[in-house]
Amino acid sequence: MTLTSVLDTTLDRPPADPVAAIASDPGRVPDPHAPVHDVDDLVRHVEAIVPSAVRRQLWTLFFDDDDVPLPLMVPLEGIPEVPDTAALDHYGDALAAVATEFGAATVAFVLERVGAASAHPSDRRWGDGLRALGRGRAFEVRPVLLCGDEGVSTLGPSGGTRVRPSPDGVPQASSRPVRLVDIVRLP
Repeated sequence: MTLTSVLDTTLDRPPADPVAAIASDPGRVPDPHAPVHDVDDLVRHVEAIVPSAVRRQLWTLFFDDDDVPLPLMVPLEGIPEVPDTAALDHYGDALAAVATEFGAATVAFVLERVGAASAHPSDRRWGDGLRALGRGRAFEVRPVLLCGDEGVSTLGPSGGTRVRPSPDGVPQASSRPVRLVDIVRLP
């Protein structure tokens, strides 16, 4: 390549609609710095990181106030089949320190395990325990995801698993946290 050919090259501009660009080019890697506003965005983001299960582990992902993923993920290998409540509480305290240190407003959990996408009783217990970690701490918990052999799905409250998007067209709950400042506007 000569200097003139380099100078004559036009630079590709990012697409105006990144979601449409990814849909039109399935081999394209999503932007890791794009905001992750809702459940569908979260599932797409996680699918780019953990498309299917390899081993039993728990992933923790961190997001700032603008829903932009922080360059920090914590994979925990060898998690037990049934969560230990005291250990989860200690993990929540550690996550609160990390969230404060790195400016994380929300965290997302991905329970990765080999097997079918349907929730097991232990998945339900993990989901309930993980959702409770944001109570009284410096971060909010986004919907808990389950990654199995068939890909990524949401692990809803009480352990229901819902693969995105909902086939009946009912809107999914937003993963964007509602903060007190958004509800109460003081004069």
